[in-house]
Amino acid sequence: MAMTAKVENYCIHKRSKAIYVDQGVRACVNCIWYEAYYRENRGNVKAMAQLPTGNCLLHDCQRGALQQPCENYEEEGKV
Repeated sequence: MAMTAKVENYCIHKRSKAIYVDQGVRACVNCIWYEAYYRENRGNVKAMAQLPTGNCLLHDCQRGALQQPCENYEEEGKV
């Protein structure tokens, strides 16, 4: 019972970190061939949280969201 309260207090006071990337930046996260990985959120609210890694659909390999894009980088509006 005490462990549940400890976890609940931790979750209430936990701070989230986020990185925002502008649409014009050449990074894998902005490429049309990049598909992000998601996991189920922890806590009482059911949601999906995006992970910092994903999959390149064109090359079928794992890529980081902020990696330098390959030569096949394409943006959605400039295809």
